[in-house]
Amino acid sequence: MQEIQQIGRRTWLAWMAAGTWAVWSELTGGRGRTGWRIALGGADLATRVAQAQTRDPVQALRVITDFVNAYVLVRGKEIALVDTGLPNNGAKFAETITAAGLGWEAVGHVLLTHYHPDHVGSMGEVLAAAPQARVYAGAADIPQITSPRAITPVTDGEEVFGLRIIATPGHTPGHISVLDPVGSLLVVGDAMGNINHRLTGSNPQYTADMAQATQSVKKLAALTFAKAVFGHGDPLEQDASAAVATLAHTL
Repeated sequence: MQEIQQIGRRTWLAWMAAGTWAVWSELTGGRGRTGWRIALGGADLATRVAQAQTRDPVQALRVITDFVNAYVLVRGKEIALVDTGLPNNGAKFAETITAAGLGWEAVGHVLLTHYHPDHVGSMGEVLAAAPQARVYAGAADIPQITSPRAITPVTDGEEVFGLRIIATPGHTPGHISVLDPVGSLLVVGDAMGNINHRLTGSNPQYTADMAQATQSVKKLAALTFAKAVFGHGDPLEQDASAAVATLAHTL
């Protein structure tokens, strides 16, 4: 999305005459600074905006598999899973999906934040139960993932299930986080952790490139989101982007 600080009246009228749509949105920067940005495009932009405005936010249901979290994201009668936790936990996903009033046929997407075995462990069980589900991961991590089904690579800014893919490499080369802009929810994966109510960056013990991981935290700190959920630790239910911005200033 292109940012423009100032435009003239003549320019604005020229855009309108050409059939250009413009959408303004407020940005909140670090330390409480606010500003504005403008998105420009044709009728397809207007269509996408209308779709986003009518789209429901996802409901994030946490699936705890010992020391790691995965998430069942429910929107209407459709589901996307983010990660599959440790091995032999297919039943936990089934219980969560059933509690949401849905079945495995509702699962259309499985997004893997990264290739570590505590995040992809139950993928075989999940995919066996959800035959229609497509699997997605960052391209650099796909060679490290054993999957019974082809994995679709996703890139920064791409959209899956109305979720925006955020490339957050460092913890692993292809690590991704996932943003629901409608519900103002960030699914962080292992780009950060929130264990014992202490927000930290990527765990150095399991991180491939700490410098890159630090830049990914700073990248997330530039976004605006109310809530954040993590691969390890408890969710931040409010003011999450402010907490991430504070952390980023210390790195």
